[in-house]
Amino acid sequence: MSRRGDNIHKRKDGRWEGRYKCGIKDDGSTAYHSVYGQTYFECKDKLEKRKSTSYVTTKRYAKMNFSQLLELWLQENRIRIKSSTETKYRNMITLHIIPELGNKSISTITSTMVNNFLSKKLCETSRKDNSTLSASYVRTIAIIIDSALKFAACEGLCPPIKHPINKPSIPKQNLKIISSPDQKRIEEVLHNEKNTTSLGTLIALHTGMRIGEICALQWDDIDLDNKLIFVRHTISRVGTDDQKQKTKLIIDVPKTPSSFREIPIPSVLYSTLAEAHLTRRSNFVVSETESFVSTRTFDYRYRQLLKRNNLDIINFHAIRHTFATRCIEAGMDVKTLSEILGHASASITLNTYVHSSLESKRKQIEKLYATA
Repeated sequence: MSRRGDNIHKRKDGRWEGRYKCGIKDDGSTAYHSVYGQTYFECKDKLEKRKSTSYVTTKRYAKMNFSQLLELWLQENRIRIKSSTETKYRNMITLHIIPELGNKSISTITSTMVNNFLSKKLCETSRKDNSTLSASYVRTIAIIIDSALKFAACEGLCPPIKHPINKPSIPKQNLKIISSPDQKRIEEVLHNEKNTTSLGTLIALHTGMRIGEICALQWDDIDLDNKLIFVRHTISRVGTDDQKQKTKLIIDVPKTPSSFREIPIPSVLYSTLAEAHLTRRSNFVVSETESFVSTRTFDYRYRQLLKRNNLDIINFHAIRHTFATRCIEAGMDVKTLSEILGHASASITLNTYVHSSLESKRKQIEKLYATA
């Protein structure tokens, strides 16, 4: 068969045939329809017109509900998202979207309907601790719905919605930054403790690594000769086919290509790592068994360490923010810091992780009058 692209080919009888997606069969596979023309351009013209109106002319689409669309959307996006992200999306879909919108025909869903649904979610309480769902959580739900509907419209499954979906804005949170005196006190405690929890916390303080990356860190990822840490893995929670245990933790690759990185080991951390390497009991840096330590377990041990040493309980992720802030205060350029933290762009580093301490603000203001 002679082919010319655009899913158009020349038949043996001399006519040109163009195929387009027209729906979903009962077995979940894609259904196709064809148009015909005596010339390639006649066929192409018919195909483009049919594609633009396929959601109107095909009755099968009107029967597809939102639950079926979301499953199709997940399957289509599986190739580009991590398993842990798919698990997160699937949980949100199951817990929040399907109960209220799942049975509705996709051709009847409007932006007003979705926006009202999202407004209700912002007032809804979480099942875990009875707190209201965060704006960030509801925003992710909105992104899922918006993306699924745009996918459906692009595939000709339904008409595009006429008005935008209002995604909740996320208030900027000023995460607590550890002051320099408090950081010195914490470091003294960590050096005295000399265990895997204190070691992991010191690594976070001096490299800004994420808790999942630290729990997945293996001694094979540390080059003591060249004083480098290679970030190659993280801990992820993914779904399973087991009804009793629906999710499990695995060693996974980092979320983005920029998260793969090399971090120079600072001299203040090197001796501690070298000593710990000599007495290691596991290939995992913060574990004493053959298996890795879960992020939840490590965070619990970290909080217990602070508690027994009468230190303020500080969110572990605040250590990453503190590292970034200290680097900027020391004069490190943002591009270098961005690469150390594993960010896709320097703007993420500035907008999210760099905070000016009160002491720094005082110094900068005093500079205005230093020459007066």
